[in-house]
Amino acid sequence: MNSRCATEICSEIRMKRWEMMELAKMYGLGHEYTLRQSEQLDKLINEYLIHQHHSSVEVRNKRDEMVVIVQQPFNEDISF
Repeated sequence: MNSRCATEICSEIRMKRWEMMELAKMYGLGHEYTLRQSEQLDKLINEYLIHQHHSSVEVRNKRDEMVVIVQQPFNEDISF
């Protein structure tokens, strides 16, 4: 998979969606040009979803490796 960031992929999705809508206006929804554009859009959306899934998995894995320090309240029985 290409190592593009989510922002780049989203930008491409917006552009591809606009292009597809323009082709649909000119040629109709079932035309080969529109359908090809739709397939390309689907691929970009899938790439974005895979990117998001991998990002969330990485965050989960990092969270599992973290050490959390919690401060306990002072016990009133302790004298100094």
